[in-house]
Amino acid sequence: MTQAYSDSKEKIAKSAGRISGATIVSRILGLGRDSLFAALFGTSYMGDAFNIAFLIPNFFRRVFGEGALNASYVPVYTHYLHQYGESEAVRFARKIFSVLVLILGVLVALGIIYAAPIVRTYAFGWRDNPEIYKLTIKLTRILFPYIFFVSLAALGAGTLNSRGYFGIPALAPAMLNVALITTSVALLKIYDHLNETMVVIFSIGALIGGLLQIAIQIPHLVKTGHGIGFDPDFRDPGVRWVGKLMLPGLLTFAVTQVNTFVDTLLATTLPEGSVTALRLGNRIAVQPLGIFGAAITTAVLPTLSRHAAKKDTDKLLSDFVFSTRLILALILPSMVLLLLLARPIVRLLFERGAFTASRSTPMTSSALIFYAFGLFAYGGSRSVIQAFYSMKDTLTPMKVAVVTVCTNVALDLILIRPLGLRGLALATSISGAVGLSLLVSWLRVKLGRVDGRQIWETVSKVMLASATMGIVIVLVSRLTEPFAVNLWGKLFQVLSCSLLALLTYLGLALALRIKEIIFLVEIALKRVLKR
Repeated sequence: MTQAYSDSKEKIAKSAGRISGATIVSRILGLGRDSLFAALFGTSYMGDAFNIAFLIPNFFRRVFGEGALNASYVPVYTHYLHQYGESEAVRFARKIFSVLVLILGVLVALGIIYAAPIVRTYAFGWRDNPEIYKLTIKLTRILFPYIFFVSLAALGAGTLNSRGYFGIPALAPAMLNVALITTSVALLKIYDHLNETMVVIFSIGALIGGLLQIAIQIPHLVKTGHGIGFDPDFRDPGVRWVGKLMLPGLLTFAVTQVNTFVDTLLATTLPEGSVTALRLGNRIAVQPLGIFGAAITTAVLPTLSRHAAKKDTDKLLSDFVFSTRLILALILPSMVLLLLLARPIVRLLFERGAFTASRSTPMTSSALIFYAFGLFAYGGSRSVIQAFYSMKDTLTPMKVAVVTVCTNVALDLILIRPLGLRGLALATSISGAVGLSLLVSWLRVKLGRVDGRQIWETVSKVMLASATMGIVIVLVSRLTEPFAVNLWGKLFQVLSCSLLALLTYLGLALALRIKEIIFLVEIALKRVLKR
């Protein structure tokens, strides 16, 4: 292994590997869940109603759960752990847990009471359709307590990540998929025609999945000394510190979610099924971000926070550059694969039951293509944002988020007329690129430098390898198209294209000496040889 990479980088890569492994399991289950959802509801109004109803608690989950809270909580918890010891860190975590329980309890109660005006705001385009409007309100009331469970699960995950446990927290989201897959299979066996009772039961399954995300983490939390206790104290210095850091973070994530809100609101003005098509297309597009981007940034935040606490700017910058190069070396080829295999992937995953080849597949695959264009921007942004958070700077990402959202809304309004739902997806991708450029510029001002030459060296090689890989994908896809007439043929086409793409990219990465890929290969070989 090259000496340029320190032990901290190897630790980051190994932690990211564990997270990626667990995330892959969760994402595979998630695709299975989405496939069953598509078979059950297709692009019907019931599917749209569930997607809107589930989107609303997910909005608050991203803000109060793994969003602003964890971005503020993990650096402060790490500070307590390394400055004051384990007992003080546990005491601090208990107070944050208690305060969060109170806030979430009030939020859930308000959400259930005011479900109607919330839905009216989100689903403006359905104001003249009382059938779908009433169903969405009903589902929203069922699903709102999901915020409570999943936000506490996110707090537990942040605590375990800070203590070096990455596998179980990364596996926790899979519990939602397990619950929904079980529910879907039961529904397919019980009902032989689509009805609203099915989507109500499906929503209850989602609620159970949220509860299971907490349950799977409890043994490890107890093992690290974090037993269940209730000790709310809004005046505690640690709690107030998190609150102070969290305020800009709350605005950042809330503003960012405006993108989703505006996309959804405008999608309700498009033909039936547009909300579901956008959601499913986005679900596929963000898979690389979840498997690679989130895994690497989750693994690197505690390390960057330690460097920031020690005021070691050189190590912080070094590990930031490494994580950014690693993300881009994995995200860019994934982006090319999704762009070129959008229709075969959608066809394989969803084309059955109520999800039709003539209407549902073209809608969803076009959304996927235009979302995929922005993968590099959102992957890079995640890395840069973690650098700001590690330095306890939550204000700069908030400013960038405001600009990004304004750009997205303006582009939505411009592009929806000529491109329809494709315009909404493209606006998200373009605004992501604007956000990334601003984040990098301000990080350079804050640190004095960001070693952009190293990043561009990796990007240029990755782009060359990815372009060549793309040619292979196109050729293999055309050769295997005649076989894609049934499920096994569709699976053969996607797997053969993906496998040959992987081998092509890996071979070219080694030939071009892309350091990050070589580093990952060396770590993998060491683990294999140890066995």
